[in-house]
Amino acid sequence: MVSPRIANLDQCVSWIVAGARPQRDFRVGTEYERLLIDASGTPLPWDGAPGIRQILETLATRFDWQVQREGDRPIALLRDGASVTLEPAGQFELSGAPFATITEMRAEMDAHLAEVAEVLAPWGAKAVYVGLNPFDTPDSAPKMPKDRYDHMRAWMPTVGGKGLQMMHLTCTVQANLDFDSAADAMSLLRAGFLATPVMIALFANSPWRFGADTAMASARADLWLDVDPARCDLGAVAFDPSATVQDYVEWAADVPLYFVMQERPDGTKGYFAPARHRATFRQLLADGDRGRAATEDDWALHLSTLFPDVRLKRYVEVRGADCVAPELLPGLPALSFGLLSDRESRAALFDLMRDGDVSVDRAALRDAACRDGLAGRAGGFELGELARTCLRLADEGISRIEARSGVADPEGHAALDRLMAVATGAVPAPWQEVAARLARTPSLSALVL
Repeated sequence: MVSPRIANLDQCVSWIVAGARPQRDFRVGTEYERLLIDASGTPLPWDGAPGIRQILETLATRFDWQVQREGDRPIALLRDGASVTLEPAGQFELSGAPFATITEMRAEMDAHLAEVAEVLAPWGAKAVYVGLNPFDTPDSAPKMPKDRYDHMRAWMPTVGGKGLQMMHLTCTVQANLDFDSAADAMSLLRAGFLATPVMIALFANSPWRFGADTAMASARADLWLDVDPARCDLGAVAFDPSATVQDYVEWAADVPLYFVMQERPDGTKGYFAPARHRATFRQLLADGDRGRAATEDDWALHLSTLFPDVRLKRYVEVRGADCVAPELLPGLPALSFGLLSDRESRAALFDLMRDGDVSVDRAALRDAACRDGLAGRAGGFELGELARTCLRLADEGISRIEARSGVADPEGHAALDRLMAVATGAVPAPWQEVAARLARTPSLSALVL
């Protein structure tokens, strides 16, 4: 089916707002990446036995996933609203289906991890849960053959110092949240930005890079500051209580396009650099590309190449957390759902974080989270105290969501309890455990759970 044409920015706004749904139908989605390593502790390449290609093909055959291909290469698996995607260095990602409860999310996660473990077992391959590959460089990391990544690899060194590290070394967990109106979307977006330092601190799990301790809790979150300022820094819109979806769209429209989707001579679609060098989406709207007008698919593709800590599409993506061990993974959607989607908890978060106070140095608080995790402090805030308060607010939010829906969510509360153990120091923070293991045995194999 041909994607409808987009002729102006008002239609771009309308496309986003069309994602709104009634609060009673709110869902939360979860995406998480991890490294797959062979028996020697080496990340899996594309080809080989085992290799990422073989893992994807075996999962599809054995567990009834639908394969999406680029030429003859499997680049994604689709099933029941979820997908397994091919990331730049083979980071293995599940983009889960949206669910009304964290309990359902946990069931999906457990089933998926069991499927992957069964496929990996014959080769002694394992999964490693860490925010940043602690040993490889962008050059030494595996490279997955996907057209869009070829364009990104050429682009990244021209706009920042760490874009290739982001592509090839990082693993994250993110939550996707619904909104019910344009105003709610921006309120949710702003709340997500306010909470990002807390999420970085709670989930910090990337102390090593290039084979050495960085002395940071989250080197992954820190490197995002030097990836591509045009598409990572939303500027004042992020913390402005008066900002609108139109403001987000205006910002997005002026970000240069990585690529556009065009038809190849053989009739298949592929990624191509814009005919006009470094054209923005605004210029694509005005001029088209190779005789083709801008479409909704172009807009959706462009929005997926913007990388602020919180991203607006037809839902809001909370993107600030390192990948952590499976027992803590449900904590990110639980925290996001209870703290941000529940209106009462969100209002309390606004008060807690002094929403709208331009005297607060938000960047300094984020830096403190990257550097010191829950021990960080800046601008009169202590991240450990903030985290404990946010977890209590999220737990209250989950209870209100249960009351509205009439559906119990025991894993929502349990996931927050496990995070509270981290926030109170009852168990080591993820990055501290990783640093200790790597100090004893500097190998990815040391991180296998």
